[in-house]
Amino acid sequence: MNKGIRQLIQEQVSADAQIAGMLAAYNGKPAFFYQKAPSDSRAGWGEPRYPRADFNLDTRHDPERRAEGTLTVNIWCTTECPAVGDLDPDRVIEQRLLELISGTFYTGGDRETICAEWERSDEFISEETTSPEAYGLTMTFVLMAFPLQITTDPDPIQGLNIWTKRHFPDMTAIAYDGMPPIWKPTDGNPAIYWRFAGTSGTDIQSYAATWYTGAFAAHIIAKSVPERNKWTKALMERAQIDGEIILPDTSPMFIKGIAARNSADPLREGQMELTGRYGVLAQHRKETAQPRLTNPHRNPANQGGIDDMEASYKASELAAQAGRLFGTTPEVAGAALRDAGKETATIEEARAIVRAFLEREVK
Repeated sequence: MNKGIRQLIQEQVSADAQIAGMLAAYNGKPAFFYQKAPSDSRAGWGEPRYPRADFNLDTRHDPERRAEGTLTVNIWCTTECPAVGDLDPDRVIEQRLLELISGTFYTGGDRETICAEWERSDEFISEETTSPEAYGLTMTFVLMAFPLQITTDPDPIQGLNIWTKRHFPDMTAIAYDGMPPIWKPTDGNPAIYWRFAGTSGTDIQSYAATWYTGAFAAHIIAKSVPERNKWTKALMERAQIDGEIILPDTSPMFIKGIAARNSADPLREGQMELTGRYGVLAQHRKETAQPRLTNPHRNPANQGGIDDMEASYKASELAAQAGRLFGTTPEVAGAALRDAGKETATIEEARAIVRAFLEREVK
């Protein structure tokens, strides 16, 4: 990842017209270097040779995803560099680099996305005894990772991204949408990142599905705080109204809890927490094929039994025919019947139970 991100940062800064007007030139390009500037005795330097800047990337693994590493930028000036208004030249360059880098998302060739966030700036004076004396600033940026959040089917994160894009098409879903190499969120085009915070099993099981409770965090990132809070509020209200998220396999994830904290760090923590319950298909035991609904009390002339509305059938038989009878999945039908405490039911009873299960408000 280092090489791709390094090249993006170098190209972004070197291509900026304001930076080009502030820094010295080396081989006709702004004096912005990776790790170390060439020696002053090297051919290629113009006059003056200061201000100049260099940068370095230091990456590391963090299991909690709080930071992917740091980016440091050193801005070098000398006492001969003229002031810019009331400010030293290093401070003017610092302001422009903050505008360019802080809050920017970089996506490398491996599709890994990071965001650089300014942390601090420290002044320094060169220890080398040179004339004129060199001094400057060291800027430190924290690099936050936004890795792909892809799990097994059914994938709650993919479901949340699809739901977000359907209701909020102006939002860019990080690690889901095709990300530009260099991109910065705005108030009109904010970013959202859904993160899988954890999962746990439940004691709710059916013939067709095993149910889990998942915890998810939404990172909402916009240019201004008021607009960021508006987007967070809109997302929370829409989720509360819908009550469920349809996952890629068309099964529902029922929203069991949702909360927002506007004071939370949008890059590190995420401002919205969502808890959802979703089902995973159980591994069915092998048994003899039984393509038709069976009932020992039905009229023998009714070969399929499918039109016998007064006959009772096992919940597993009804669930197996859920698509044809109720227009839903076996997992949903099985969960509805189990939730109603029904081991057997007529087709009409089952249809009413499934309809109520899908339409009721999730508490």
